[in-house]
Amino acid sequence: MYGRNDFQGSYYDHLCSIIPQKDVLQTDILGNGFGVILKRWWNDMFLLSYSDRRSQVYFTSSHAMRMERVKQYRRYRSRIHPFSKFRNSWDGLMLVVFITKKFIFHHNTSVLFGQVSPALYYIAVIFEVIILVDLLVNFKTGYIDKEAKKVVLNAKKGLLEYCCTKLFLHCASAIPLQTIMFMRYGLEIDCCLCKTNYFVSTLRIINTVSLYRVFETTKYWIRGRASSKITHVYKFLRIIVLGFITMMQFYDLVDTIGLINIINTGELYNDSLYSILLISKFGDPETMSNYKLICYNFGRICKSLLLFTFGFRSSAYYLDKMTSLTAYIIANIFYMWCFLECFAFVNWLKFPEDQIIISQEITLNLVHCRQLPDKLCDKVKLYFAFNSSIMRKVQTMNGLYISLPKILKKEAMLSCYQKRLMKIPFFSVWPLDIIEKVVLLLKEEVYLRNDALTQPWVSGKGLMIVDVGELAVYSAQEQETGHLIDGDYFGELSLVTDMEVRMSYVVAITPCKV
Repeated sequence: MYGRNDFQGSYYDHLCSIIPQKDVLQTDILGNGFGVILKRWWNDMFLLSYSDRRSQVYFTSSHAMRMERVKQYRRYRSRIHPFSKFRNSWDGLMLVVFITKKFIFHHNTSVLFGQVSPALYYIAVIFEVIILVDLLVNFKTGYIDKEAKKVVLNAKKGLLEYCCTKLFLHCASAIPLQTIMFMRYGLEIDCCLCKTNYFVSTLRIINTVSLYRVFETTKYWIRGRASSKITHVYKFLRIIVLGFITMMQFYDLVDTIGLINIINTGELYNDSLYSILLISKFGDPETMSNYKLICYNFGRICKSLLLFTFGFRSSAYYLDKMTSLTAYIIANIFYMWCFLECFAFVNWLKFPEDQIIISQEITLNLVHCRQLPDKLCDKVKLYFAFNSSIMRKVQTMNGLYISLPKILKKEAMLSCYQKRLMKIPFFSVWPLDIIEKVVLLLKEEVYLRNDALTQPWVSGKGLMIVDVGELAVYSAQEQETGHLIDGDYFGELSLVTDMEVRMSYVVAITPCKV
């Protein structure tokens, strides 16, 4: 069962002789042919992914993730898990689609840019088809209940949640505006003068709603990553992209209002910036090319974001004054957002993870100074990397948690372990008030991989309940007899006997909390 160990290395080496628990795709889809492998790959794309870092918040062990995959495959096979490989790839695709479509639609519907390449119109139509498919994908995807800390895959509940929260904005953002223009103008869609009407102006105003989807899809950049530095870099990238697209959408709306004003009044204003651009574009098209107008539009957006202007104007149209003031306010909102992220980044550099990393460094320095074995150093690193150990460190180090009233700590303890204790047959018939007292007597212990929890002929410490992790059970003759997983328990005889001794070895296969 165990091999020779170095100094202070009394840890058991687990050589599993029990057939390990297989994934649901291995047990329910039998065979080894190409078609079987393809079927497993296809179903795995929509099931919970083991590699998704976000799932660690909702599933504390690999066994819990296996059970979630079993439930989804056998009960909700037609649903898409929000932590699946397909959903992760699809969110990345939609990020590219919405950002690119914003620029293409702005270019295709602008009067100032004149005739554009027909390929851009066809690309925009393809993107609109993908966005319509995205509605179906959202309907088929489960949702995350952040309050209950669980993933809901039920179709009716998912549909109700989607309709109550995101359906209106998603449907408004999915209106195929470019396709509607094709249906209206056909092959003459690239006609510049055809865009100077209420119809196209209405489409440009409706397109403003899709800014919400850009804000939503860019959250893909700030999902949990292995490096905190990379996460902060993507946060700043998101602010830059959202700031530029928001300002572009704002000026697109301003130009549309200016065009509607010109259509209503039937005259151009010499002090209006938009009127000056129209006169330059159609009055002398050779000197004012599309390239110059694109550069000017880019400079106009950057001017507002950089909070300074190029040149000086003696007089300005009243709409231009309102535009400048609103653009200044929008730019300052993004600057404030950036300032808050900078503040959070500096705090992360100075106080990384609320002193947890500092505690880890101090402990590792102590291990090195004492010249302890490398195995013990690896155990310390493994302990700090174990998710369940983080809560124990928070309970002892976090000032906010320490200052909580005892009644709140008691309620948190009862909420975590009361139902689990009542599932044990020995306690199922006990009165509730006694169960609460027993829960408050529970003591948490963390064991790392290959640690021995019990040994034969040694007096037991009491009932042990596996909260997170997986254990292997050996007989006194060192023969593996079974496994214990989340919710299992052993040593219950010690509750009713004074001299109860263990009759088997129990060894941790994975880091576990008991």
